[in-house]
Order: sequence, then structure tokens, then C-alpha cells
Amino acid sequence: MKSILLLHGWNDINYTSQTDKKDAWWNREKFVNELSKNYKVYKLNFPGFCHEPEPKEKEWNLDNFASYVNDYIVNNNLKIDYVLGYSFGGAVAIKYNLLFNNKQKLILVSPAITRNADRSKKMIKTPRFLKSIRNFIRDLYLKYIVKNEYMIHGTKFLNRTYQNIVRVSLIDELTKIDSKDINIIYGSKDKMVNPLYVYNSLSDEYKKKVFFIKDGSHDIANTNTEELVKIINGVK
Repeated sequence: MKSILLLHGWNDINYTSQTDKKDAWWNREKFVNELSKNYKVYKLNFPGFCHEPEPKEKEWNLDNFASYVNDYIVNNNLKIDYVLGYSFGGAVAIKYNLLFNNKQKLILVSPAITRNADRSKKMIKTPRFLKSIRNFIRDLYLKYIVKNEYMIHGTKFLNRTYQNIVRVSLIDELTKIDSKDINIIYGSKDKMVNPLYVYNSLSDEYKKKVFFIKDGSHDIANTNTEELVKIINGVK
């Protein structure tokens, strides 16, 4: 049986402050159970999610998360055939592949390769030399004006990290990975990210590896479980 490692998304309901759950995939249990029929499934929680301790660093970037994934695999002596990254987890999966030259194939589900119209972009700009003041104003704006749920419920570590990862575009990085090792699955009506922008930015070779689930949203693991798992099972 092939093995698959699941990397979850950046969902504030899984912040430690928001849940008593210990598994960041609890809200997609049916999807995981369906996968388990054909794969040996491994899961991890990123720091700050579902009671996974936060690191000593004040903030992380995508490289840190990629290293965290690599450490998990190495420390547990795992043989992983596929890495499935959901939303933010898709961005981590791309970075992990590039940084560690691994042999696993990537399955990117609703991947946050580039954002659609994320509210974090709506912020007050100040000169660079006033960065600390700018960031303070930005955080107040996001919490109390925009009412961004990620910022409202996040710790300092999560909030600072969120700002590091939310505006990163990985289109160029994605195309550095051999197209035969990538499969991308989007809902056609995903409004959290921009699937058409991603698709139109790719060459014909990569476009062949993009699947669209008709009328699917960002949460296709719940709304289109059977169709999603069928596509994943067909990945070579």
C-alpha cells in the first residue's frame, strides 16, 4: 500500500486557542477515511495548530515549515510516496520538494499558490523606516476594521507568520518541479485562492496536471469527497 503524508491548511478553527481537537484534519474526517482505504495515511499538525507547541522563534516563513515537514519524515523514519498539501499545505509541499530534493509526488488540493484577493493586502502603508509602526497599524487594521479571523484568534507567532506567508506567490517555484511529479486539484468556484490565474500562468505541459471539480469550492474535501478521492486514486 502506498503511503501519503497530509499537510493541512491555515484554518483558524484549528488554532490551539480555538479548539480542543488534537488533529488538524478532524473537520475533514470523511476525506481522510476515504483516503485510508487505498493509502497508509500520515498526518502532522503545524506549530500553533491543534495544540502543537509553537517554536521559540518569533515567526516562521515557508522554508521553516518545509524543514518541519522534513524533520517529521526523517525523525519518524518514514517512507512517503505522496505528499498531499491542502491550501496553505500545498505551498509548504512545493517548498519542501524544492528544498530537500525529495522523490515524493505532490498532490496539491486547493493549493494557495497565489492568493485571490486576500484581505491582508488592505492595509495602511507607511515608509520602510517606520516598519514597526506600520506593522502595528496593519495588525490593528486587520483585527478591528477588516476583522480578519486569522489575526483575531492568532497568537503573536501565528499572526507574524501569517503575514510572512500570505502574500507569497509560488508560480515560478511550482514550475521548477518536474510536471510528472505534480498533480493539482481545484474546485472551479474556489474563491479563497485563484485557480484560473494559476492555470493560465502554466505551460501546456503543466496544465495537463491540473484537475477542476465542477462547481467545487475551496473545501472540496468535504463538498466533493468522492470525486476528489477518485482523482487522487488515479494519480500515477
